[in-house]
Amino acid sequence: MPMDRKRYPANWNQIATQIKKKANWYCENCNRPCRKPKEDRFQFEDRIKPTPWADELYQEKYDEELGTVFLSKLTRFTLTVAHLNHTPEDCRPENLKALCSVCH
Repeated sequence: MPMDRKRYPANWNQIATQIKKKANWYCENCNRPCRKPKEDRFQFEDRIKPTPWADELYQEKYDEELGTVFLSKLTRFTLTVAHLNHTPEDCRPENLKALCSVCH
């Protein structure tokens, strides 16, 4: 379901960043480490090497059409912020949770 920006406060990006920082860029459900803004693939790989999630990141897939190998699961390491009561207008901290894209 796409995000209806009209239902979110003007400072939503700031609120969401605060929630993500508080969670230390880890999913609060499955404990998956997630990429920080402007963190490139190599910085992210270095940061998660000591975690069990590193193995999942390295599952490579060969794309015959493009003739290249890519990390097929990298996009699953994106942190989002969920409204627990599904009401975007309700941005109380107790209603917000940092979740990876898979858990969200």
